[in-house]
Amino acid sequence: MEKTAEHTHTHDHDHEHPHDHHHSHTHTHDPEHIRKILNRFSRSIGHLDSVRRMVERGEDCADVLVQLAAVRGEINKISQLILKEHLDHCILDAMETHDHEAIEKLNEAIDKLMR
Repeated sequence: MEKTAEHTHTHDHDHEHPHDHHHSHTHTHDPEHIRKILNRFSRSIGHLDSVRRMVERGEDCADVLVQLAAVRGEINKISQLILKEHLDHCILDAMETHDHEAIEKLNEAIDKLMR
């Protein structure tokens, strides 16, 4: 039996729309998948903090850049996992409920992510 967690928080928007459209999601997310994403965040934060310490210690810039590239790769992987989770749960729910706004919001988020 698969466990799921209720996903009911309201999403606020950082862009203007001519109408008010706060909505709650009624679909669920796999708590194990969310736990894995959160663990990746923790590891990435730790890695980034160690890179910051490299800069504080005055370590070689090339080494710092290599470590920053690794952190960027970690963040890209987190983004990929969140996007997959969003597609599997949020967008599937949006399609079933004909929530075109959620699909539009995903397109905007992908545009920002790819910049």
